[in-house]
Amino acid sequence: MTDKVDTTNNEANANFSGMPSLETLWQVQQNEGSDGFYRTYIEAAKTAQTIIHNNLALLQQQAAVLAEAVAALDMQVAVAAELKERNDFLQKTLEEVANTTRIVNSTLGAYADAAMSIQKLEKGNFTPQYIMHRKEELGMQSGDLTKLLVEFSRYAQTFLDALANESKTASLIKTEGTAGDANHKVLKVAYQSWLQRSFDVNKILEGRLVFISGLLESLKKDLTTLQVSQMELDVQERARQVAARRYKKQVEDVRDYDDLEGQYRNRYDEDGNLIGVDEGGEGGNRRGWQVVIVFAVIVLAVIAYFVLK
Repeated sequence: MTDKVDTTNNEANANFSGMPSLETLWQVQQNEGSDGFYRTYIEAAKTAQTIIHNNLALLQQQAAVLAEAVAALDMQVAVAAELKERNDFLQKTLEEVANTTRIVNSTLGAYADAAMSIQKLEKGNFTPQYIMHRKEELGMQSGDLTKLLVEFSRYAQTFLDALANESKTASLIKTEGTAGDANHKVLKVAYQSWLQRSFDVNKILEGRLVFISGLLESLKKDLTTLQVSQMELDVQERARQVAARRYKKQVEDVRDYDDLEGQYRNRYDEDGNLIGVDEGGEGGNRRGWQVVIVFAVIVLAVIAYFVLK
């Protein structure tokens, strides 16, 4: 079992610059349009979630390495017992870091959801002033969130280094029976301060989550308004189509289709839907020809009567 995990990825994560500033987002919007604003923000939030998740995975992996190394030591050795005590502190701190990570990821997800909601409202033709105000809210808050993300990533890196160093100490104790230059009292105080630091970061993150939750609730109401408005427009369009069909029916009904042989009349239901077609020719036009033919037959009969008489 190695005493240190691969931290290459974590070291890169320690340089994470955080969420894009409002100035950066405005510049992206100027170059790529409003969709670029939202895409940049949402991608940054998702990237941050991945980084924070990877940080936790590395910490858990290194903590497991340390726990296994400590478990293999003889607790009758004083330095081994001291290391076990420090390890207990580190494992407890890891639990708090895991809890903080969940809050960070929830907060980042909420910010991404807020960006998507604002985008929907913009596409729904909410006023430019309203959209700009919402974008400013998002960008200005992301600046505060970035400070926390960067600090949390640095804290994770410091914590990871401590776990790795303690794993080396465990290896040294097992092979040489000494803890080297590790000072138990100094390290214990440092680890205790880290635990408090985790509590403080967690509290600040909860404040950010409270803010973004309030923003999401407000955006949800606005989205509901947008949906109702779109439904009203759909109903109005449907009513217009029905009225147009009824008007067409009335226009066609004034014609005497009975006099129009070979012509057709559409039949509609009460909602204006086409339900059938009637063929003309049952009245005037066809009956007119019948009258002419009958009259001609009578005339021919009269002529024949007088001629043959």
